[in-house]
Amino acid sequence: YLEILTLSLGSKAKLRPHVIGAGILYGNGETTFNELFKAAWLTQPIHKIIAPGDNYIPCVHVRDVARLTRVVASDDTTSPYLVAVDHSRLTQADIVQGIIDQISHKREVPICPAEEVESEFKEVMSLDIILEPSEPLKDPQFSWWCRDGIIANIEKVAAEFCKWRNLRPIKMVVIGPPGCGAERLCVRVADRYLHEEPPHLTYEQIIQDACSAPTKAARKLNKKVKKLALTPGKKLPLKLRTKLVQNRLLSNVCRYRGYILEGYPTTFAEAEALFMEKVREEGDEEEAEVEAEDGEDEGDDGQEEEEEEEEEPPPQEEPEEEEEQRPKWKVAESLVPEYGVLIRSAEARCKARIFDGEAKGPASEEDFVRTSEEYRNANLAEDGTPSTAEFFSEQCGLQMLPIDIDACTEEEAFQAIKVHMESKGQFFNYLRSEEDLVREEQEHLAQIEEQDDALKMREQEEHAKKEAALRQKLANEEETRRKVIARNEAGHLEQEAQPLRQYLMAHVVPTLTAGLTEVCKEQPEDPIEFLAQYLFAHAQEVQSVDLAE
Repeated sequence: YLEILTLSLGSKAKLRPHVIGAGILYGNGETTFNELFKAAWLTQPIHKIIAPGDNYIPCVHVRDVARLTRVVASDDTTSPYLVAVDHSRLTQADIVQGIIDQISHKREVPICPAEEVESEFKEVMSLDIILEPSEPLKDPQFSWWCRDGIIANIEKVAAEFCKWRNLRPIKMVVIGPPGCGAERLCVRVADRYLHEEPPHLTYEQIIQDACSAPTKAARKLNKKVKKLALTPGKKLPLKLRTKLVQNRLLSNVCRYRGYILEGYPTTFAEAEALFMEKVREEGDEEEAEVEAEDGEDEGDDGQEEEEEEEEEPPPQEEPEEEEEQRPKWKVAESLVPEYGVLIRSAEARCKARIFDGEAKGPASEEDFVRTSEEYRNANLAEDGTPSTAEFFSEQCGLQMLPIDIDACTEEEAFQAIKVHMESKGQFFNYLRSEEDLVREEQEHLAQIEEQDDALKMREQEEHAKKEAALRQKLANEEETRRKVIARNEAGHLEQEAQPLRQYLMAHVVPTLTAGLTEVCKEQPEDPIEFLAQYLFAHAQEVQSVDLAE
């Protein structure tokens, strides 16, 4: 109806109506695909493909629709009805899987029946239609933004999504001496800013994950790590360490959500190798590809010479070398952190934290002394050797936040980090507001109080039941005791009554029996009186028998 009504306005003077039938819009923050991008950014495994998933969904970037509108406005020869779709033919499965592979952990998205999928845009995702773009979009002169579709331009579209939704990767490096307790602060920062499954990374964890991968290279790396572990202080070659950490920092989650790198790099050389890259010049493309291919097997051969201290990627300046022949290096923008924290603590306090169980660190005192000395030589040297923090401040322009953990509490240190991070501007990142956090804390406390009250109520009920059971038990025992006493008393009385019975049976009962016999014979008018007179008359006989005995 709206299309007909719009086209009917063509009879109006100075009015040229057009109807643009656009495909499913994407880009600039997303609407239809927002749920998919959001869940992928948060690494939530809730994506589902509506079976069978091979339906074609016509799409177009919102900027391309805007550019088509500009063409229509400037060209009065265009058709009154236009179809705006890009040149891709993507199925539902292609779109969902492509978003996951770009932003989240790579995994196979399950295909489910429509009844099991709950989404506001379920009907849109079930479309199955192939459309051809109108003539203006087929013009070679048309300035496309995403001509080949959302998946072919997924990196650009993902960047737009993050920009429009104010999603910034939180990249932070935290360095400090062994035993400074950096892991406790990193955990709190990761929980506050990086959601569930936060990319809180340590060098040891990265090595462990690399060794546990089901590949031949991982098995060889694992052998090398175990071999080096036999020699205290021995490390993997710098080039191999750098490659392993770089691969992790370049993962989808770290690129989009960020990371917190704890305890690495520990030296200026490690920081330089990790966060600096060579400036590529003409002819370096093929060399870079060859190096990348060779890097896949880096560390697999287990050569002994690689275990020796290795060269630093950015070579030192040589006076005799001409300036134009020196390789040029720059900061790797895709890797370098945005925030840095430098924790300071006295060696004695670090040692106390480790052996009191308040912080992680070397398991033995010998290892603690060795690692502390290595940290001092690399970061607190008095001979002017550049430290790790100086690399970030001088090479990366990163202002490190110094924290004297001995002079403040953990909560004060965490608040200082929050202020430092948020001083560079607010970011959305699907974070809960302070009001939400306070409300959740209150709800959590209320829930704890409710659970405590319920526990106390159950304890009171159980206590009352136990008291009732105890009272019943005591009553039963008292009743049993009384019955035993009564039974004992009856037996005692019966035993005491035995001599009287014998007397009566021997002396009284025969006379009484004879008296009753006489009553039956005589049948007097007053049997009782007759029996009484009989017994009185014969009482002397009973008494004489007693005397004789």
